[in-house]
Amino acid sequence: MDKAFLKEITILYVEDDELIKKELYDTLKLFFKDVLLASDGEEAIIAYEENIQEIQLIISDINMPYKDGIEVLNEIRKTNKTIPFIFTTAYTSQEYLLSSIKYGVDDYFVKPLNIKQLVEKAEFLIKKNIKKDRVNHYQNMINDYLDTINQVAFVFVFNDDKKIRYVNDFYKELSKLDSSEVIDKDIEFLYHKETSSQLIHDQWRTISIGNKWKGSMKFMTKDDNAFYSNCTIIPVLDEGKTKYISINFITTKEENIRRSFKKKVLYNFNETKKIYKVAQEKIDSLSCELKEYEDLEKKEKEIQNIKELNDNYIKNIDKLEDKLKDIRQRQETFTHEVNVKMKDILESTKELRTENKKSDKKINYLKKEIKVRQNYILRIQEELEVKKRKVNDLEDVLRHRENQIEEKEKLNRRK
Repeated sequence: MDKAFLKEITILYVEDDELIKKELYDTLKLFFKDVLLASDGEEAIIAYEENIQEIQLIISDINMPYKDGIEVLNEIRKTNKTIPFIFTTAYTSQEYLLSSIKYGVDDYFVKPLNIKQLVEKAEFLIKKNIKKDRVNHYQNMINDYLDTINQVAFVFVFNDDKKIRYVNDFYKELSKLDSSEVIDKDIEFLYHKETSSQLIHDQWRTISIGNKWKGSMKFMTKDDNAFYSNCTIIPVLDEGKTKYISINFITTKEENIRRSFKKKVLYNFNETKKIYKVAQEKIDSLSCELKEYEDLEKKEKEIQNIKELNDNYIKNIDKLEDKLKDIRQRQETFTHEVNVKMKDILESTKELRTENKKSDKKINYLKKEIKVRQNYILRIQEELEVKKRKVNDLEDVLRHRENQIEEKEKLNRRK
């Protein structure tokens, strides 16, 4: 994981569940420079449009209010076909997954998320997209550069069999030859008849092993006039085959001829010299860049094959979507019925809880009353015990008194 790289990246995270959003935001913030948040599809579109230059990846839930993840993806893909887009979902719904493929999602993760895998995938997709943008940038830069060269230099292209495949307008103006007169001709057809065969041999030996050749060359017009150039020949790969691009800047030896074309070119000789220096440096730089992207066309073919497969998948998806509509309607009906029942259950549960609370209060009150009455009974029992003891004492006294009276009566009778 390239932590330094990730700390330069801003992403957009879309999630309607506030608890999940807060937890994942805190984690993602440890890896990325900035994590922009949105709670639903509409907020996501607004956040993306306001920060379009900064956002380099989007992570979005699928099921959301207002606009779901599929609608967000579809909306963004209308203006940006390449920004990496990852779905997070709690359900592996076939309908959603098929739709996400149709609209160009890059990957999806099922909740609960594996953060390490998610961040690693995000890093891979961002780097891949940056590399693709860089290739497009260099391709546009090369095209702009070639447009500039076409105005100040003559260019021709030939292949491994030394046959000419292309000449630009500037060459046709200089040589007074049409494309039909030079295409498929041997490369030596362009050179002046006085050109050394050893020079041509050395030139071919250098470029045939993949090296760039630089030198002065003498060319011939249709009416046998000569003109000279500082020539650079660059070997490049094209669909697995090598072709050779020859870029030529006219030298001072042909200044008089150049004046006859002054109205047809954008720069004079002094400007050409400056451009030649810059162009030569650019050629060297672009030669290195071209080596880096030699396999680009092969990869583009592979991508094209994948796109064709995706087109077939999309056709099958369209067929499946009709079949899924009925299932979706039945699912929605079932969901509605379940929600109604759940609502009834919740209300019943709420009432039961209320009754339970009242019962608990009543039970607690009765427990307190019982405890009070128990204490009261104990107190009465204690008092009864005391009174019982007193009664027993009184009975003892009475019995004693009766005994005394009987004794007296006995004594009296004796007397």
